Amino acid sequence: MSRPINLFSGYSQRENRTTNYCLLLLKMLYEENPKFLAEVMSTLIGEDVGERIGVNFSQQERKGSAIPDGLILQRAFTIYIETKNWDWFYQSQLERHLAALDAENSGLKVLIALANFESADREKFKPIRQLCAERYHGSIVFEEVSFEDFIQALRLPHLPKNLADAVADFRSYLDEQNLLPSWRRLLDVVNCAGIPDDVLVGHVYMCPATSGAYSHQRCKYFGMYRNKHIEQIALIEAVVDVEAKGKATVKWQNVPGLKDDELKAVSERKIDELRPNSFPTRVFLLGPLFATDCQKDSPGGMVASKQYFDVGQLDVDGAEHLARTLSGRTWSEIRSHAAV
Repeated sequence: MSRPINLFSGYSQRENRTTNYCLLLLKMLYEENPKFLAEVMSTLIGEDVGERIGVNFSQQERKGSAIPDGLILQRAFTIYIETKNWDWFYQSQLERHLAALDAENSGLKVLIALANFESADREKFKPIRQLCAERYHGSIVFEEVSFEDFIQALRLPHLPKNLADAVADFRSYLDEQNLLPSWRRLLDVVNCAGIPDDVLVGHVYMCPATSGAYSHQRCKYFGMYRNKHIEQIALIEAVVDVEAKGKATVKWQNVPGLKDDELKAVSERKIDELRPNSFPTRVFLLGPLFATDCQKDSPGGMVASKQYFDVGQLDVDGAEHLARTLSGRTWSEIRSHAAV
């Protein structure tokens, strides 16, 4: 049974909740200004879709043998969205969607496969594209869209603050749900001047498990900053929020094969060793540290307690390789890769 799009979805399945939130954002954009939705859909699918969203007004436009003085027109279009947490779609399900779309009223018809596409393999959709071209004679457009592409399309530069904040919150939700692969490219540089032993001796970084200044988006690498330079690089194996003794939640796990219970136990042990009875605490479990020397060449220290850098274009393989690559460079040299 269909349900209306709602701020409080009530869905228990994660895929259904995510779909509800995706549609809710699109609905909010449309209600603010149909052109916002048109821009988003144009980015995701193509200009033809954008032109069909919203009512068009014109005058003295020829329609066959008639030229009405005024014309108000809304073109027909239908968009189906199939959402998956991972890029694993059942071809039979997509084929049923195509058949249902074909039975819809006339107009542009689009099927979107929305997922976290961790792999670059899109050949699996070749049979679906062939069906669109051959059986449906190009009357149905098929597109696979990653959550990363979706959130980028939503981030229109001219959105009012309330919508921009909603998009930012939605990105945080997708990040929390491990639906954004962009974390694999990110280096989280953190000011550790006051707590170097946590990192150098304990191989952890700890901060209050709260929002605001202590919130961190998911990243692959950790950079220890003090004295105007990044001096250590490590792989972030996992991040665990320890709310109280015996109560912990694995926030992210970047290294496969580690069991949740083991990560929680290690995190609690690190708190006992370094910050007894400090709750709630967010624990970054770090891999081996590798020395580097990446200088901050602009005046003053870090403005905030952390900064993110997109190191994907450096084409590095692991923390040690990243440490070697950054050593001897300045922040201004890698500034073009800064994510925030």
